[in-house]
Amino acid sequence: MKIKNQILIILILLSTAFYAQKVDSNNVINELDKIYSNLEYNTITYNDLKQQWIITDPEMVRDLVNRFIATNNVRLNDNKVDRKFLNFLSEQVSLGNVSIILRKRYFDDEIEYFAFVKFNNGSFEDIPLIFDAVLDGFYLETIIGKYKYNQLKDREYFFNDLTKKDFETRFGYNFDINLNLINSELMFWNTTSKGRNKYLVSLFGDWGNDAIHYPGWTMQQLFVGGKLTYYNNLPPTPRYYSYALKFGTGLPTNTPYVTAVPKTPFLQSGNSAYGGLSVAFLHNKIYVDLDGMMTFTDYSLSDYDYDFGQKPVEFYSLRNFFSLTIRALDLYNLSDFGDLNVSLGVATHDINKYQYNPGQGIVDKEPYKEFFDKFNHFVNASVGITKEGGLIQHNIEFFVGYSPDSYGYFGVKLQVMLSNTFGLDVRMHNSFGLDTDKYPWRMDSYLVFSPIIRINY
Repeated sequence: MKIKNQILIILILLSTAFYAQKVDSNNVINELDKIYSNLEYNTITYNDLKQQWIITDPEMVRDLVNRFIATNNVRLNDNKVDRKFLNFLSEQVSLGNVSIILRKRYFDDEIEYFAFVKFNNGSFEDIPLIFDAVLDGFYLETIIGKYKYNQLKDREYFFNDLTKKDFETRFGYNFDINLNLINSELMFWNTTSKGRNKYLVSLFGDWGNDAIHYPGWTMQQLFVGGKLTYYNNLPPTPRYYSYALKFGTGLPTNTPYVTAVPKTPFLQSGNSAYGGLSVAFLHNKIYVDLDGMMTFTDYSLSDYDYDFGQKPVEFYSLRNFFSLTIRALDLYNLSDFGDLNVSLGVATHDINKYQYNPGQGIVDKEPYKEFFDKFNHFVNASVGITKEGGLIQHNIEFFVGYSPDSYGYFGVKLQVMLSNTFGLDVRMHNSFGLDTDKYPWRMDSYLVFSPIIRINY
């Protein structure tokens, strides 16, 4: 029995030795490389967010190059280099033409990429390698030693940080408070009826109207009310809604800049209804906006909260306005600068001249004018660029408005936000061809601005 066992052991050893000679050593290496690679969780999609830097400290570079040479670990295309290459390498080091680039793994502190490169101020990917990079931190530690490896990780030397700082601002549909004196909104309730649709209910405040070129402190009306916004399928940004409907009224406001309004007062003269409708077409690329106000009752003398005294005072009042605008979004992407948008619209409004007379009440100073003769019209056009997401969001819009009465306005609207939280809204209108004697209620230029504070989640 012992003889049989001995023979069996000999046969096993012989067959194992014979098989080992037949195994391709390259295949074994490739298999081991696959096994080793699969031991680590692949984070290639995070490469641009991983911590990466470049070492230009000459003493650190010289020390690390010397360690690679001393341990015979300088490789070029997986092959050992000759003496001529080492002399070239030493010369480049002494001339200060060698730097080191490194990248850490995403989920821990280990180094996953280490390479000697020609000194270069370009991007991480554009820097040419001098010889093969080391793609494993533990292998790098065996070459340079544990102390030096920890020193690399702790960055105890002079270096330039190449890490990408990724800022992404995301919009929420649960709660939104947008404090802007020109256009404010408080979204306080939302619901979903099916799928990914969403209904949002808000309170709004619009001060003035850009379509007829009256800022709030000239029109002296603040439009307040409720707003319903519907999203058929929740988009990444709130401006791609399916439709928005708002309805409210106008409230008289005081003038913050006494010297910056026409000499003849421009006042609200009755109770009004204000509303708007905006509807999306062509997969939220085209929007049709309707906006308007109608005055349905007249103020009496006691309704005017102004110190006119006992003498008659003339004033102008805007009673009604309507606008229709067609907007085209995202016509062209301008890379990091944003998306190109254009709009075209028409608007009309009436101006009435009254007299505040303590003895006679409110007197119409132009009774001979028919209703439609009091209207003034505008054709408006704009081109703008909108950038959302990232650290800074902006909306820049250049516009022009022309009246058939041979005058008009041009200007710019600029809104800039930081992380969709803090920002500034600036709007400037400049006139051309305006006869202030013929239109004493208008001004040559309008400037309005407001800080913005927004809470959104």
